[in-house]
Amino acid sequence: MDSQVVNHLQCPTCLEIFKDPVVLPCSHSFCRACVHQWWEEKEDRTCPVCRTRCRSMDPPSNLALRNVCEAFSQASVFPKDKLQDGLKKAKERLKDDIEATDICNKQATYIKVQRQQVENKIKKDFEELRRFLLAEEEARLSAVREEEEEKSWMMKEKIEALSRDMAAVSDVIRSTEQQLTSDPVSFMQNIKNAINRIQKLPDKPERLRGALLDEVKHVGNLKFSVWERMKETISYSPIILDPNTAGPKLSLSEDLTSVSCQEVQQRPNNPERFKWERVLGSALASGTNIWDVEVGDNNDWAMGVAWGDPCLPNDMETWSIVFHNDTYKKFGEPFGMWKPPVKLKRIRVHMDTNERTISFSESRTNTELCKTNPYHWPHLSDNMKMFPYFYTDDKIPLQIIPLACRVTTQSP
Repeated sequence: MDSQVVNHLQCPTCLEIFKDPVVLPCSHSFCRACVHQWWEEKEDRTCPVCRTRCRSMDPPSNLALRNVCEAFSQASVFPKDKLQDGLKKAKERLKDDIEATDICNKQATYIKVQRQQVENKIKKDFEELRRFLLAEEEARLSAVREEEEEKSWMMKEKIEALSRDMAAVSDVIRSTEQQLTSDPVSFMQNIKNAINRIQKLPDKPERLRGALLDEVKHVGNLKFSVWERMKETISYSPIILDPNTAGPKLSLSEDLTSVSCQEVQQRPNNPERFKWERVLGSALASGTNIWDVEVGDNNDWAMGVAWGDPCLPNDMETWSIVFHNDTYKKFGEPFGMWKPPVKLKRIRVHMDTNERTISFSESRTNTELCKTNPYHWPHLSDNMKMFPYFYTDDKIPLQIIPLACRVTTQSP
């Protein structure tokens, strides 16, 4: 400890650490026993330092000084290196807190970036849906207008034809009535013509069938039929890549269905993130899980299943097939021991938690590749999950193949 500090804790008379220190009116402090001894020897109650007279026989205790001296006495019992060790640990703890604060600040900043990215993607997708719905609405309104024009024209033609028929019939009626009121000679001369005209009247008009708009076609199950049409513009991915697990150099597509190795990305060092060029998909559910991945001409990749604590991705166990330097390997075997029967372009991963199996096949050629039954199959919980696993150190992306959407109905 600093010698100046020790000097401040020493009694001016005995030059030792204060014992039951008292404070005199002049503000000087002494051991209680020391000041009484001084007064007895000098037969005068004065300060041993400044000679200021003290009227009280029992000066008050200096509590603050006593507490400091007691703390110093207790600290002096322990070796000084323990204090240094404690100080070192405290500094290390402070360093840890500073690093954690820095990470939290970066994460807080990145959260805003993520929010903007997610908002842009949501707006883009909904804008596509709105364009589809507007186009669908306009097409259906156009169909209604076309049918209205067609059937209105038909109705107009029918009304005009009926008007001509009515004029002809009215003319026959008027002529015939005139004949009936004419003189007998004229009537007899024209009766044959009048009868012929009456017999040649137009047939009774038929009522038009289907003259009205087909409302059933236009509005019947309208929302369902639009939904059914919508499936042509919508894809479904069985696996979604989790950007919060992606290593620093990995770049994910906007819809989170493909991954490639690019330049280092500015991402926070959250506990779920890999240190290397790896990324996980969304956690797998119990039962059967199947997904296809297009590897194409990517020359450095791995894919399969990983399991472990989501917050300790670098410690996860993986079961995968790997392609590197034009050689393959499966599971934990060395490179070159396994050669697939076909060139791998599109790989299907099939995981069954009921049978506890993981198998791979080449989906384009429907060729079985390999299958494993891990003996230490994990027991799934909040701290133990299974994930699709991907690795690549190539700019050519690994692409998850979307599934076809189907709209079905079911009888009650």
